[in-house]
Amino acid sequence: MENEKSNRQVVITGMGVVSPLGCGVNLFWEKLLAGQSGVKLITEFDLSRCKTKIGASAAGFYPDEHFSDKDQKRISRAAQMSLVAAQEAVIDSGIDLQKGDSTRKAVILGSSITGFTSAEPFFEQYYDGWQGNPYIIPKVMNNAPASNLSIKFGFRGPLLTTDAACASSAHAIGYGLQLIRNGSVDVAIVGGADSALSPAVMQAWSMLRVLSSRNDTPEQACRPFSKDRDGIVLGEGAGILVLESEALARQRGARIYAEVSGYGATSDGHHITQPTAQGPMDAIHFALRDACILPGEVQYISAHGTATLWNDRNETQAIKAVFGDHAYRIPIVGIKGAIGHSIAATGALECISTALAIKNQQIPPTVNCQVPDPECDLDHVPEGSRQHVIENAISSSFAFGGSNAVLTLSRFNE
Repeated sequence: MENEKSNRQVVITGMGVVSPLGCGVNLFWEKLLAGQSGVKLITEFDLSRCKTKIGASAAGFYPDEHFSDKDQKRISRAAQMSLVAAQEAVIDSGIDLQKGDSTRKAVILGSSITGFTSAEPFFEQYYDGWQGNPYIIPKVMNNAPASNLSIKFGFRGPLLTTDAACASSAHAIGYGLQLIRNGSVDVAIVGGADSALSPAVMQAWSMLRVLSSRNDTPEQACRPFSKDRDGIVLGEGAGILVLESEALARQRGARIYAEVSGYGATSDGHHITQPTAQGPMDAIHFALRDACILPGEVQYISAHGTATLWNDRNETQAIKAVFGDHAYRIPIVGIKGAIGHSIAATGALECISTALAIKNQQIPPTVNCQVPDPECDLDHVPEGSRQHVIENAISSSFAFGGSNAVLTLSRFNE
C-alpha cells in the first residue's frame, strides 16, 4: 500500500442516538432493520407557505424530560439532543470519566444549520418589537453542542466544531481518529447534532427545489437510488460515539463495536450545490489507503444517498470508478429513506449504523428503493434486512460546497 497505517488503533466503545426512529441505539437499529421510516407530516409549526410539508423530527425526544425551562432557553435543540445522545454513549462505553488526564480527552462535533433554526424565533420576535431571549447568543452558536458536552463531562482537551454542511460529523469522527492516532488524546467524544426543521429554513431549502414534495405519503417520500426519487426530506437528530485507543479499551476490558481504520477528505473544487463524481471518488480512495485496505476487501457501503437525481447518480459513478466490477457485489445502503437528512448529524448516524452492521453482521435495507434506475444499478438491498459477512465497510458523506468525508470501519479482531 502507498500509506503505512499507524499502529495506534482507534476503536468505537460507546454510541448514543437521538433520531426520527427513536431515542437509543437499540431502537434505532431495530427500526432500521425493520425498514421503518420516521418521516411524517410536520404539525409542530405552520408550513402553509412551503410546498414541502413533511420532515423527519426526532421521535421520542421530549426536552421537558431532560432539561429545565431555563436550560431550554439557553440550550439549542441540537445541543439538547447531543447531550442526551452523549449520555447514552458514555454509559454504553462503560468508561470512567473521572479517571485519567482530562486534557487528553477531546470533544469534536459536527454542527451546521442549527444556528439558523435556533435564531429564527428570536428574529421573528425582534421584528415584532419584543426584546427577545437574553440567552440567544450562547443558544445559536454552532459550537454550542460541543461546548455543552465538554462542560458536562469535564473534558479539557481539544474542543472543536466542524461545519462542512452534510459532511460535518463524518469529518468530526475523522479528526477524532487522527488526534488519537497521533497520540494527542486518548479519548474523544465525536459525532454531530443538528436540526433543519423550522418554517423559514424549510422554505429556503424548498426554493432550491431539492426537497421531496410527496406530502400525501410521508413515509414513502425519501427514495434513495430509486428512479422515481424527487429529493431530500429534512430531519434532525444526534449521533455520538466514544472513540478511544485500542490499548486503553483493552486495558479496561471494554466492549468494542468496530475499529475506525481510515478517513479520507477531499473537496470537489467545482460548484457550491452540484457535486462531481471525482471528489467522492478521491475521498473513497484516500479512506481505503489510510486503512491499508484494497477496494476488493470492502463488503459494505453506507452511502450518502440523499435521493436527489444529481447526488445519487454521481455517488454511483464514484463507487463504480473505485471498485470496478466489485461494486456489483457490495451491498450499498442509504438510510436516509428511513431517517431523512439531518445535515450535520447525518454522517454520525450513518457511521453508527455501519458499526452496528459490522458488529451484528447484518445490514438494513434501503427504504423506498423500489423502482430500478439504470444509472443507479448497484445492490441497494431493497427487499429487507440481510445477514452479511462484513470485515471492512465505508461510510460516505458528501456535502453542499463540495466537502467530502469517507470513513473506513473494520471488524475488530482480538
